[in-house]
Amino acid sequence: MYRFSLLALLSLCTAPLLAHDLRVERDDLLHTLSYGHERSGHEGVKRLEYKPETVKEAECYNIAGKEQISERGRIYPVTLKGDCAASWFLVSSGYWSKTPYGTKNLPKSEVGAVMDSWLSLEAIKRIDRWGEALSRPLTKELELVPTYNPLALKPGDKLRLRAFYQGKPAANVTVAYFGKPRGVTGPDGAINIRLAEPGLQLVQGSLERSLDDGKADKAIHTTALQFELK
Repeated sequence: MYRFSLLALLSLCTAPLLAHDLRVERDDLLHTLSYGHERSGHEGVKRLEYKPETVKEAECYNIAGKEQISERGRIYPVTLKGDCAASWFLVSSGYWSKTPYGTKNLPKSEVGAVMDSWLSLEAIKRIDRWGEALSRPLTKELELVPTYNPLALKPGDKLRLRAFYQGKPAANVTVAYFGKPRGVTGPDGAINIRLAEPGLQLVQGSLERSLDDGKADKAIHTTALQFELK
């Protein structure tokens, strides 16, 4: 049983790790995971250092949607070196608990009075080259998937996306464009987003899933799709 909430996207600042945007910066074959508000519509720290061990996955895919041989960096900032049509990063800072005395990066089982608790999971996918296989999910995590080539679009065009979770279409996922909510996905996981301007594009989605592990009440999944319009 999944629970979805607009507040999951509007109140990301409840946890330090969720208060900023993931981005993937590309320099030829090098993909660098960065964090902050440097190129988003939010206010706040432009670039924020993160612990490299929070990056749980860093994968490189070709236009056929197959994993490619790549080289992952192990220090900050985490990098992925490879000939990637799409690069994928999954980050988790672990469990968080909101208490009357502040928010702590601990499971609810390790703190006293708890008002809310969650497991943080964030992902980002950057698309640089298109193949038909990229119109399908690459992972089992929450993922935003274009139904056609987003790189061929221009400012003012609509991009049709589908949200997937565990490889299946996910309804009622709140979707934002540069941090501003644009609606929720339909029963087939689909939503249309109008692209505003050239350059970097950042579309984000949020989903809450109930947990029963004794460590948190829920998991908060956020995901982002990044690509560029020429």
